[in-house]
Amino acid sequence: MSNIINLVQKLPWHNRRMWSTRNLSQINKIIVHQSLCDCTVEAVNRYHITPGPDNHLSREGAPHIAYHYAIRQKDKEGSIDGEIIQANELTDITWHTRTQNTSGVGIMLQGNFKGMGYDLAGVSEGPTKKQLESLEWLVKYLLDFLRITSQDVYGHYHFGKPACPGYKASEWIEKFRLKDLSRGKETAHQIKNVTELQEALKTLGYDPGTIDGIIGQKTMQAVRKFQREQQLAVDGVAGPQTKGRMITLLKAIKKG
Repeated sequence: MSNIINLVQKLPWHNRRMWSTRNLSQINKIIVHQSLCDCTVEAVNRYHITPGPDNHLSREGAPHIAYHYAIRQKDKEGSIDGEIIQANELTDITWHTRTQNTSGVGIMLQGNFKGMGYDLAGVSEGPTKKQLESLEWLVKYLLDFLRITSQDVYGHYHFGKPACPGYKASEWIEKFRLKDLSRGKETAHQIKNVTELQEALKTLGYDPGTIDGIIGQKTMQAVRKFQREQQLAVDGVAGPQTKGRMITLLKAIKKG
């Protein structure tokens, strides 16, 4: 069983900025990220709070590291692989995912991982086994605490950042989203993975790009087009309603 190390006050803060806050009832999703650098959690925090033209969050600097939690990997500074740290209170509205900050909890996997359009030399394949084990523990803990479901777990790629949190972590997310945690088994959906989703889209006339088992821009665009034409919520996420409608249409095609 993992433990959470609270560093909310120990990690340095911006000298005058603070987060806005929310009620816990506003939280309806968890979003997983990668740090996109070979750097420590402390280094990410320094970058986020330091004013300057290269700060992508704000030229004035952010109040604090922009994630609620981070999961370390072993590094030159002696970080413990898989250690979970809490960087902000859940009631803090941090700046981890544009348009989702009010309702989302941000989790950062420390590391620089290969992802869609991000296959540079020296970039690692993905998080360590211990990081993924800690991610699963933390996500289950938060789902239980916040009373949300596995369908409410996303990657940053669901919201317009295809390289984040990388191929390996994205695969974990897609598998986890299919789990019914209350019963410990997969949901009744027949579209069980990204490859089957892409094949369903193609059969229904929506081009997902290459059938490669990876949620890329073309696949997300195809999902959005399907949702729009089926008068579903257009978010690019193949959740229960979207998959259910796909299955209904696929059955109709088979019968025809």
